[in-house]
Amino acid sequence: MREIATRQHIIKLYDGIDEMPIINFQKYNKFILIDSGLGSDIDSVDNHLINLAKLIKSDTKKASIEIQNLRQTMHMIVSGISPKYLAFAALIHSIDGKEVTDLSDDNLKAILSKLNYVKHNVIAEFLAWIKKKVDEELMTYFPSEFASSAREKEVYDKLKQKAMYMLNGIIEDKDYSDEVTRIDAYLFSLYKPKIYSGTESVEVKYDKQFETTCMYISQEAHMNAKQMTVLEFYNALTELKRQAELKAKAYKKQSR
Repeated sequence: MREIATRQHIIKLYDGIDEMPIINFQKYNKFILIDSGLGSDIDSVDNHLINLAKLIKSDTKKASIEIQNLRQTMHMIVSGISPKYLAFAALIHSIDGKEVTDLSDDNLKAILSKLNYVKHNVIAEFLAWIKKKVDEELMTYFPSEFASSAREKEVYDKLKQKAMYMLNGIIEDKDYSDEVTRIDAYLFSLYKPKIYSGTESVEVKYDKQFETTCMYISQEAHMNAKQMTVLEFYNALTELKRQAELKAKAYKKQSR
């Protein structure tokens, strides 16, 4: 557990996959997903407008999705809703020794209202730290499930190239703006705004996928998936996939 002690409260937060319940992790992940696509501050609005200006000229379908996302971002700003803060609230184990068991959106918002004195940098630093820690743990235990895709590696390589051009431009006093522009254009060509409203929204699909996976684990392993920790959940899922692959290979061998 990670502890944040303030004058008003003592907040304990989950900080590892061996103790973090999967339902908390699912809530945390969903809010992080929403924050990455929508955001809830003025910088997010600016990013949407920049993307929209580019998409209007190149892809009207993507532009219409970006407009809808911008509207939702503005709504969250006006309503005072921050998915990033809700992600933080989803990781709280207890406040003053009282365990948080209600993970409904309304209760998480009530918790944030109670903790509105906690500084932004405290929340941001914890979220950055926990993301790195959990990502490393999942990669260590389940490399096949959480390995970076070829596309992600390609993006990282392009970002590295861009950084090198910019640094070399400073060191060599040389103009590499054309190279940087080409990389920016390529990276933006990969941008596909996700849908965050309606039945096809990212949030709905994420919830459905989680429920389906829980049902699969519960049926095959005869265990309540929603009572598992993150480590137990993905260990069970990995093992069930391994068994399914073995059965498929055995069936294929017998049918020859």
